[in-house]
Amino acid sequence: MRFTLLISFYLFFSISTFSQINNSYANELHKKTTNYISKSLNYLKSSQLKENDSIFKFKGEWETQMSMNFWFPMLGNETSAYDSNCFSTATIHNILAEIYLNYPEYEQIPLMLDLAFQRILAYKTGYTFNFWNELPDLKSYRKNKEIEYVRRPNNFSLPVRYIQKAANVADDADDTAAGLMAIYYQNKINDQNIPDSLNDIHKIFDQYIDYNRNNRNWYNVWQGQGINTKAYLTWFGEEHSETRPWNILREFLHQISLLTPLSKMYPHAGEPYIPYGSNDIDIVVNMNILRMFSLYDNNESLVKHYSAAFVEDQILKEKFDYKAVYYPNQFHIPYYVTKAYHSGVKELEKSSKIVEKFILQEFEENGHWVSRSGINKGDSLQSTIYAVSALLNSGGLNSAKSEKAIVAGLDSILSKSIETDNEIHWTGGVFFSGGTVVRDVLHWKSDAVTTALVLELLVNLRNHLENKYPELKD
Repeated sequence: MRFTLLISFYLFFSISTFSQINNSYANELHKKTTNYISKSLNYLKSSQLKENDSIFKFKGEWETQMSMNFWFPMLGNETSAYDSNCFSTATIHNILAEIYLNYPEYEQIPLMLDLAFQRILAYKTGYTFNFWNELPDLKSYRKNKEIEYVRRPNNFSLPVRYIQKAANVADDADDTAAGLMAIYYQNKINDQNIPDSLNDIHKIFDQYIDYNRNNRNWYNVWQGQGINTKAYLTWFGEEHSETRPWNILREFLHQISLLTPLSKMYPHAGEPYIPYGSNDIDIVVNMNILRMFSLYDNNESLVKHYSAAFVEDQILKEKFDYKAVYYPNQFHIPYYVTKAYHSGVKELEKSSKIVEKFILQEFEENGHWVSRSGINKGDSLQSTIYAVSALLNSGGLNSAKSEKAIVAGLDSILSKSIETDNEIHWTGGVFFSGGTVVRDVLHWKSDAVTTALVLELLVNLRNHLENKYPELKD
């Protein structure tokens, strides 16, 4: 009896002490988190452009670098240049908007949103969005004609005419999903109704699906993606028309003749270009579309469940390094699938659990997270941000394994912060690539985007801490 009482007392004392230590650490972590949130917001506020600089920089955006990592045919040598694009601005805008809707005490956010939103709308045509601005063509195609306007980077050098024409890309599903989310958030924050004209946005995406096509993108073929998945395609435009089913011999002929108008890959002057003349299926693009539909509470898409099934099928294979056409970091997929699930895409519950297990296994085996060496030398910071965010989006602090990994990852992230005055930011890692053959060659990096991703993580952590320890809200 005495032994039983002794054990009971010991267990009670141990549990109480453990709980007290947890509460103490949670309080310290909460203070640190809120401090980093405030200073990160200060950085984003000060680094957002307040004025235009001709066509070279635009009001409302944040700096992004478009970088060539080494020499590549027709693209030239290793270089980096400031690039204005919809995706980076919309990414930051949407993260800030989500934060403000949950924590309106961050009063510096609305002004940033207003500036960024006007810039995002500059990429809009009708109901779709483009990656790049519409700018004067680098070379006049026709003599004695007015200057034509095309989509292209505003600073990055395009050394040959072929690439100049290829840069004039069609509107795409990824930027359109991001732009539509920005519209949703702006209306929500301003307490306005979503325009009735956006009730049918699913019809835009349903026009471009992987079904009954004779054309296939070689990258999807290599990754075993297709045929007739009915998943959403990336580009809003007509791909090269084939009268017969795709075969590898004809694809090879197109590739060896790519510099001639005979090839489907050849870009034509003044015409919106779909890379390589073949539309593609990207798993992350599909997740972003599903997340946008969830935000709008739109369940009308005819292929929504096929898209979710495609995502799950690819995630079950767990080869995340190469499964996404434009997202090269192996932790891009875990981040985006858990974010979509966390945002209400319930069809991705199984996929979310799979990637959570994958991230925890990676941590247990290596003690950290890195991607392939070809992606910014492993991109350890960016990889850790995506991995920790994915854990917070899925299980959060609900298990000892997850909590241990999150705390370790957070320590690593915070140790790499750069503090000046009352601001904190992080060095930009790879958040996007040129896809397919230039997945390891052409990357987009941004201190502001990476800082926004950390900010999103910290706010998510704050939310978890306050839910687990309600006294922290006071």
